[in-house]
Amino acid sequence: MAATIKKKKKKHIKLLNFSVIFFLVSSVLFLSSTLFLRTYNNSLSSKKQEIEAKITELQVANDAVAVEVNTLNNRERVNTIAADKGLSLDQNNIITITKTDGD
Repeated sequence: MAATIKKKKKKHIKLLNFSVIFFLVSSVLFLSSTLFLRTYNNSLSSKKQEIEAKITELQVANDAVAVEVNTLNNRERVNTIAADKGLSLDQNNIITITKTDGD
C-alpha cells in the first residue's frame, strides 16, 4: 500500500510542477505580448498623427492653389490681357461651354 501512495504523490507533484511552470511561462508570454502590442499601438498612433498633419497641410495648399486658379481664370483678366496685346473678341467665333452636374 505504501508503494501506491508514493506513486500517487509523485504524479501529483509532477502535475503541480507542470502547472506552475505552465502558469509562469504563460504569464511571461502574456506580459511580453502586452508590452509589444502597446508599443506597436503607440507607433501606429504617432504615424497616424503625422499622416493627418500632412493631409491637413496638403488641403490648405490645395485650397490656396484653387483660389489662385480662380483668380487667374477670371474672364475680365483674360480680356484685359488680350486687349493689352491688341486682340479683340469676335462674337461670331465665341462658343460657351458650361459644366453639367453629370460630368
